[in-house]
Amino acid sequence: MGSGLEGLEGRVALVTGAARERSIGRGIALALAERGADVAVNDLAHEDEASRRVGELEALGRRSVFIRADLADPHECERLVAETVTRLGRLDIFCANAGVADWQELVEVTPEALRRIVGVNLHGCFFGCRAAAAQMRRQCTGGRIVVTSSVNAVMPFPKLGIYGATKHAVAHLVGVMAREWAPDAITVNHVAPGWVDSNINDRSPDFATEALRAVARAGIPLGHRPSEPREIGEAVAYFSLEGAAHTTGAFLRVDGGSVIGKY
Repeated sequence: MGSGLEGLEGRVALVTGAARERSIGRGIALALAERGADVAVNDLAHEDEASRRVGELEALGRRSVFIRADLADPHECERLVAETVTRLGRLDIFCANAGVADWQELVEVTPEALRRIVGVNLHGCFFGCRAAAAQMRRQCTGGRIVVTSSVNAVMPFPKLGIYGATKHAVAHLVGVMAREWAPDAITVNHVAPGWVDSNINDRSPDFATEALRAVARAGIPLGHRPSEPREIGEAVAYFSLEGAAHTTGAFLRVDGGSVIGKY
């Protein structure tokens, strides 16, 4: 049974990195499904949680499938899009959300860690978006691509140098993709979370104790709290709806004002 929201009926969305319970991807998938979209859930692991995500979305009256794929592999990105189309019929919305992070000073970063972070955050985003755009172009009906970037795209955080570099690169790519794919009626925008209380941040030294979390909360002007995954999902849903049909290359921070709160 639906939620009463509407606007994406008949659309098919693919959300990467969406299996986990406490993930931005889940928040995105729910926001899109509640507005009527069928949703393909992607992740590399966490298949037990992925089955729950599929069930959760189906309970909203939507079609949903889980597709495992390693986004660091360009061929896997193409397979992911192709399988989504095979199983759900088309692709209208692509959410490049999957990401990984390590908290290390630059002197500690190994070549292996750099390849892993760049592989998922940059290569996975680029090849995933490109494969999705190719499918949207074949359909001749346009499409929406929304990337999960980060406030790290505009702020240098210690111990997140490689992660931040990938997000800065992704932000640049969004602008170029928006310009190059506009003739095909494909919009490309990115949403920038700040601190979200999600799985990826569980290993952050900034949130390791309740005292540190209290300090972090105090630095967020709006509500003195981290964002919820669903709040990121609402921003993605906006870029996916008809009201954003003429918005492309845009950058929307969802961070409770944490950037303006510090600088």
